[in-house]
Amino acid sequence: MNNVVMFTRSLPMHGLGGMEVVAWDIAKGLHHLGSNVRIITTKTKEHIGLHHIDGIEVLFIDNVKSGKYSYGWWKSSREVFEEKYLKDCDTVFSVSTGAYGVIELKRKNPHIKFLIQVHGTAWGEFISKLKTRTLKGFLTSPKNIFWLCRDFTNYNKFDYIVGIGEQVYGDFNRWPYESFIDKSKISLISNGIDSELFRSDYHHEKEIKDLYNIPHGKKIILTACRLHSQKGVYNCIKTIELLSNKSEFIYIIVGSGPEEDKLKSLVNTLGINNYVKFLGSLKREELAKVESISDVFLFLTNRIEGLPLNILEASATGVPIVLSSQVKLFKSENIHLVDPLNYRTAANKIELLLANDLQNKKCYLPDEYTLKYAAAKYKNLIEKDF
Repeated sequence: MNNVVMFTRSLPMHGLGGMEVVAWDIAKGLHHLGSNVRIITTKTKEHIGLHHIDGIEVLFIDNVKSGKYSYGWWKSSREVFEEKYLKDCDTVFSVSTGAYGVIELKRKNPHIKFLIQVHGTAWGEFISKLKTRTLKGFLTSPKNIFWLCRDFTNYNKFDYIVGIGEQVYGDFNRWPYESFIDKSKISLISNGIDSELFRSDYHHEKEIKDLYNIPHGKKIILTACRLHSQKGVYNCIKTIELLSNKSEFIYIIVGSGPEEDKLKSLVNTLGINNYVKFLGSLKREELAKVESISDVFLFLTNRIEGLPLNILEASATGVPIVLSSQVKLFKSENIHLVDPLNYRTAANKIELLLANDLQNKKCYLPDEYTLKYAAAKYKNLIEKDF
């Protein structure tokens, strides 16, 4: 049995985000495949100290900022690791920079494998912020250069560097990363989603619509993501405003975040409240239900995304997708790439899709993007001989 200690600032218990979902799903996947997985993370309002959740031991550290990486996190997580987990650890699993506080222990413990799971690169984030052409983007971009320097120092100390999608993996093989990363350490393991949970479920359509007060007889356009300026929900709303036959559909936004109030204000200003509905944050089981009865998934992100889970989930349910052209994903006739700032083109594409009959939706997610496949890849990697 491989003893895995995962370091992550947050899990779905902290709030629903892509990184949190991936970390927890992989932990559960490894657990189901026989690994002994233990997680060190930050506290939540409901969780402090040691808990056992779905068969996994999770330690929520009390004296650090919740959901944040900080000096306090790296110091406290190292102290806890040395006290409770070091002696029987086979693999350190770092979600993003989560295990930067313990990476120096590698020298004295060469038998422990150190793996870092990279969700996005500092350089890619830097470019994304510049492309937003906003004051905030320019002002916060130097922080990404700082992180690039930290990554330059730390990446090669890990035994395995895993990119969670083609975008991240591609960044590793381009400047500036190609100049300092040991290519023999790089692997691609794409994010995987639970295809048993996200699937077409049309025989429950009436029940699901009643549950969320969604009008019957209307087609559903869905966006599900964190409500952050870089996620492009503003672009989606401006696109929806251009659609004709507004009485025939409803646009549903799932998620929460710092832009929520601004986006609701935008909807009010545009006078489109009658066909735009905010559902707030939903549990994954709840999101899967709404997604299963949707007709179009819309995601006009401004970012250079690593591998967005929301797109994988939509493809698993068979929903056609209108997506920003800069997002690198598998090819499918059901994924329609558009310029996220060309609202008219996006609106025209949505109208064509709404005209189709989606009664027989089928999953078009390739197997390599399923949780079962991803967990097996991680297990093979951490059990591989040095």
